[in-house]
Amino acid sequence: MKPETGRVNYGGRAFHQDATEAMKGDIIRALIETITNSDDAYGDKDGKIRIEIEHCHGPWSVVTRDRAKGMGASKMRAAFGNLGGRESGFELGESVRGNLGRGAKDLAAFGTVVFESISDDRYSKFTLDPTGNYVLDPTDRKVDTEIRERLGIPRGSGTVVTMNVSENIRCPQHAKLAERLSKHYQLRDILADPRREVMLVNVGKDKGVTLRYAYPSLPVVFQGELSIVGYPEAAVTVTIYRNEERYDDSASDDQRPAGLLIKGRRAIYENTLFRFESNPMAGWFSGRVECSYIDQVAAEYDRRLVARERQDDRNPIPIITRRRDGLQPTHPFYKALATAVEKPLGELIREEEKKAKEGSGHESSKLRRTLDALGRDIARLIDEDLRELEEEGLVGAGEVGSSIPPVKLIPEQAVLYMGEDKTLTVQVRADLKLTEIDVEVDPEGVIAIVGETKIALTPHKKRPTDILVGHVLVRPLVEGKETLLSVRCGSYSAVGLIEVRAERTEIEIPEPETLQFERDSYRVAVGKNKTIHILAPVELVDKHGKDVDVRSSDSGIVVLAGGKSLLRLDEEYEFYVGEITVDARKLGTKAALTAKLGSVTATCNLAVTRDEEGPSIEIKIDDDEAGKYRAFVEKNGQRVIIRIKGGHPAMRRYRGSPPDYKGQDQPLFNALVAEIVADQAARMVLERKFPVAGAEQLDAARFYAEHYAYLSKYLTRCHKTLVADESAD
Repeated sequence: MKPETGRVNYGGRAFHQDATEAMKGDIIRALIETITNSDDAYGDKDGKIRIEIEHCHGPWSVVTRDRAKGMGASKMRAAFGNLGGRESGFELGESVRGNLGRGAKDLAAFGTVVFESISDDRYSKFTLDPTGNYVLDPTDRKVDTEIRERLGIPRGSGTVVTMNVSENIRCPQHAKLAERLSKHYQLRDILADPRREVMLVNVGKDKGVTLRYAYPSLPVVFQGELSIVGYPEAAVTVTIYRNEERYDDSASDDQRPAGLLIKGRRAIYENTLFRFESNPMAGWFSGRVECSYIDQVAAEYDRRLVARERQDDRNPIPIITRRRDGLQPTHPFYKALATAVEKPLGELIREEEKKAKEGSGHESSKLRRTLDALGRDIARLIDEDLRELEEEGLVGAGEVGSSIPPVKLIPEQAVLYMGEDKTLTVQVRADLKLTEIDVEVDPEGVIAIVGETKIALTPHKKRPTDILVGHVLVRPLVEGKETLLSVRCGSYSAVGLIEVRAERTEIEIPEPETLQFERDSYRVAVGKNKTIHILAPVELVDKHGKDVDVRSSDSGIVVLAGGKSLLRLDEEYEFYVGEITVDARKLGTKAALTAKLGSVTATCNLAVTRDEEGPSIEIKIDDDEAGKYRAFVEKNGQRVIIRIKGGHPAMRRYRGSPPDYKGQDQPLFNALVAEIVADQAARMVLERKFPVAGAEQLDAARFYAEHYAYLSKYLTRCHKTLVADESAD
């Protein structure tokens, strides 16, 4: 018998799932599709696009009208009746945006869509439902006055797209809708084009508002053509501007002013700061990366796919994402493009970082040490809260049904501190109908399981129908060791890595009696640098001078600057302080650091580990301001900096005038700093608890309830550290 051949049946359910995933329930995505389609239809000609929104309870409608070239029945069949077809003209090099062959078909994610068009004085109609079924009027018919009046096309050609939106899709407030559309990065070129007039109408309520976008007049800080490694034929022009203020909007904000717009022949694909998204100094920059080669790469991939030719190693996957989320970051060309653009952008960001550093560091020694102590303390509180959320399964919540792993240990990598027991959580899928878990440690002796090794499962407090939980109480026994904790439930298992560290103690710095390091031991993350302080009493420096020589006992830890440190008098504490920076180059290195001042020596121990000792938060006060913001949070891996803007009017008033800033050690200024630090700490936890993508929606009342709960906790600690009891009386 011959083998059976055929094509996979793409059913209505799959059609709706794909369209829904692309649109994500956001009517803005649908309007971007209809607006850009109309703009493409006009090409270089002048033209109007009219969007009518019927805000009402229950099902509602969105109508987009243009008076461009229109389309006949055969064109409608080709454009809307074929999934993934190549009908837009993109594949022929025309200046249009369509590439995926899905385009307007995704509009059906919201409900039934009706396409009506007049072309060459003929009328055509195509109706598409949410499962992919369509009805096309069998033949074009000559247009009459009634049709023209109904479509609002009194003469010539044009197209009207009507989306009958399901009532379960939220209709945004009209003013908010206008704001989002007028600032959306994908529409900026259209709304800034004098040839195009885009009007948004609230049906029955107003005559409409014209949507406009004006690119700000900003100084150009970089402009040039870049060569792309591996793609010599690609032409890329980059223009970077410096914004009037630094913006702190996230990469997911489609209205943010900062970022570089990546544009092909006509489409703006994304707004990005590449690998600098987490660097707050990148918020100073906006601009454009213009590269028509992107469209050439996309078209060539499709051509080879249709021709069943082998794909080029430089173009192995589609570069334009199916989900309308920009370009594919794993594509080789995108990687090469990012590398090229990151060079000039990175240089500009480093200049801003240098300026920020030069504008900071004017805290008094007393305030600096207080902020350092608070940074360590608040980091510990945040770490505790994040671990609690993690154990409840709340951080990045969104797993449902079978996507939950059979057995999950939370956290999978845990740190224990000597003298502190810790509870780990085991999650088990409820549908497995299991009742208990077995726990074991290998190697033994590093930690102890407190209680029984066979632990009963109970329903999860917040998800009792699909998750069971068990709690394992463990106790650290040996400092500086690691072990594996295994949990087994039926035929399923999970393993976690447990590390035991030294006892956590509050760090206080008494006046030194001799030469000494600030602490007896340090942990340094591999590949990172760490600054270590050396202390000395006045009489010792008077006898032996200020030059300290520091050496490491192992080449895995290198002392920078030739191991030289100059002691400086700390007038607040009346002793000398020096700094030395070490570079942790080899994981697992344990070394002694020896400092020598004349005939006097001091030592401390260093260990190179995967990360630093717990969370790291620095609190810095900059001299500049950043518009409405009193503070920013910078994140670089595990390192977090809360930058308080000392130049903000509310801060400047209490901080005092430069260069002395006499108010910075006064209770009122410290209380203000405490409020800001606590607010930023609460924000960090809430951002993890309710991430943008897939987060549950918060109404205002719940948001403030959650925010104030954390704020109250952090405020108590911040005020205790920054405002002495006698000052508060």
